[in-house]
Amino acid sequence: NVIKLASSLGYADRLHMLSLGQGQGPKAEALIDRARDNGDWVMLQNCHLAASWMTSLERIQAELNPARISKSYRLWLTSMPSKAFPVPVLQAGIKITNEPPKGLRANLTRSFLAISEELFEGNSKPRAFKKLLFALAFFHAVILERRKFGPIGWNIPYEWMDSDFQVSTEQLDMYLNDQPGVPLRTLSYLVAEVNYGGRVTDDKDVRLITAILASFFRNETVEESNYRFSAADMYYAPDATGLSDVRELYLCVTSG
Repeated sequence: NVIKLASSLGYADRLHMLSLGQGQGPKAEALIDRARDNGDWVMLQNCHLAASWMTSLERIQAELNPARISKSYRLWLTSMPSKAFPVPVLQAGIKITNEPPKGLRANLTRSFLAISEELFEGNSKPRAFKKLLFALAFFHAVILERRKFGPIGWNIPYEWMDSDFQVSTEQLDMYLNDQPGVPLRTLSYLVAEVNYGGRVTDDKDVRLITAILASFFRNETVEESNYRFSAADMYYAPDATGLSDVRELYLCVTSG
């Protein structure tokens, strides 16, 4: 996790992230120009969505003068497999492959490994936050797993990422801290229609993702003890005490 690495090395405020897409090329180039002079980090996400700009990225890489670059400068690139990604850039860098987890257990375990103890224990409404965080993790795992069933799962296979879960977690923490009560309606809109739903283009899939989240983000999840998300006893929001207990629970109990 680049964000965690940057934080651990004191670069949290010097990591500049940009999701590539139409019209983002000039912004990316400006970020790189500034960062290589002052030693900041740049992370360009979704390079596969900016195929037309990849030739510019190759040119930028070829024109770099090591003598003029700060030693602390780092350029991070994320991409799905793409024929448009320039081979010289691949050859010049360190490659890391990130396989998506398979199965509910693997997805849940991965989601909670990314949660810090400070975040897990720091909310002003601890019960509501933890319960809805469990619900969000299950929702994230379910919509990812549905992709394996082709058009039965989703009409279009969407590329949801860990960043969608992270953003939703941060919003959950912020709104519970700042708002009176538990703003389920607001949180449901942000998660289903903005964070995850922003990638959804099929109208039937829009209805489906909203319906799936509604089965997790509900008053019973917060109010009831060990509320079951399905008839299977293993899928529930536990009355957890600590983060390590939750990780062990999902690792040992939840079926993949």
